[in-house]
Amino acid sequence: MKQLLFFACAFFALALVQSCGSSSGIKFGKEWELVELNGEQIPAGVRIMIVFDEANKRYGGTASCNNYTGTFKLDGGLLKLSNPGVTKKACPDMTWEGKYLPILTKIDAWANMDGQLKLMSMGTTVAVYK
Repeated sequence: MKQLLFFACAFFALALVQSCGSSSGIKFGKEWELVELNGEQIPAGVRIMIVFDEANKRYGGTASCNNYTGTFKLDGGLLKLSNPGVTKKACPDMTWEGKYLPILTKIDAWANMDGQLKLMSMGTTVAVYK
């Protein structure tokens, strides 16, 4: 009975990880534009985007005001982003940038669903891109 339960749990865990995505689904080189952060819609006029470079294992983008870049590790549906280096420009409103940049190092998984890239932390979707 214990073996059956173990194999059932292992099967469902593997199915869950595989359903989260594959490296081909992340669409390397595409500019993904943030549309939702922690359940909040990104307002018009705020442009936050991310791009993944498969060959160099780097990510980067624009956080509304400043540019950022870092490295990533991808293993199936699991994703780990390094602490990004960020330019030091000052802009009148940096509210969304201040909300966005700290979540990047908390990302642990991703999924590509219905043409949207979803970045997750501890089972919760924290960033949605189109």
